[in-house]
Amino acid sequence: MARRALPPLLALIALVADLSNSHRVALVFLLAAIPAGFALTLECYGDALEARCGGLRPLSAAGGLALLVLSAALRSPAVVGGVPHLAVSAVVLALLLYAAALVGALLAPKPARTVIEQPERLAA
Repeated sequence: MARRALPPLLALIALVADLSNSHRVALVFLLAAIPAGFALTLECYGDALEARCGGLRPLSAAGGLALLVLSAALRSPAVVGGVPHLAVSAVVLALLLYAAALVGALLAPKPARTVIEQPERLAA
């Protein structure tokens, strides 16, 4: 369960660091959020293949990962002139996608368990 909370948590810390003008700290947390987001995307995709969730959760996790990568690329040291507004907006959109996946997971109905009946054995 902690794996699912790690990418949004790291992105939230990066957003708070951005708002306090600590852009290098935000970049470090974004770079840490990318592998965690990738692991979350793979886990959601595996859940979809095993029919434990719909197709929306893997798509929102992949979209959040793509936005985290975009934000980290936009704020790299090669970009001159500070952090673009698009980089901060991408983090906010990634957080919204992760929140939508969380709400979808909480509101999704739980699948009914099927009980397999054992055939009666005949006495010899």
